[in-house]
Amino acid sequence: MSKYFSYAIQIGLLGAAFSILAFFGIGLFLEQDPTLSSQLFSFVTVPLFVGAALYFIRWKFNDNHLSFAEGMTVGFVVYFTNALVSFVGITVGLYLAPSLFEIIKENKLLITADKKDFTIEQYGQEVFDRTYQSISELTVVNITLNDFIWKIVFGLFFTIIISIILRRNLN
Repeated sequence: MSKYFSYAIQIGLLGAAFSILAFFGIGLFLEQDPTLSSQLFSFVTVPLFVGAALYFIRWKFNDNHLSFAEGMTVGFVVYFTNALVSFVGITVGLYLAPSLFEIIKENKLLITADKKDFTIEQYGQEVFDRTYQSISELTVVNITLNDFIWKIVFGLFFTIIISIILRRNLN
């Protein structure tokens, strides 16, 4: 099993590089809040990289054999490496580009203010005030931790599905 880890880590690092480039490409060059676009990008790329790793291991390393456990393990290494390296890269990048962090924070405050009437009507003034206050206190780590968690969730979900599809035991 350890022979797969170096390959899985390389695929995870490649996925993280794409994630970091997409996040800052959207944020710095388009001067927009890249958080939603980053989540959508992760929704597409995480299964792509997990699937590529599992496909390669099944057909190139394992003679058309992949157990569910192998698929889950390799998939975990791929998506966790992607999530962890993206977390570190985006955190460092946001500290180095505070203007991008301010764009993100301002966008989240504008969205909250735009939905003020609905939130107050549904949940009350106190909930709106707490929500607005918590977004006002948003930090770089809050943004990157959210990205990390979504990559883990997408990775686990798609790893289960892809491992089931690609599994084949030797009989």
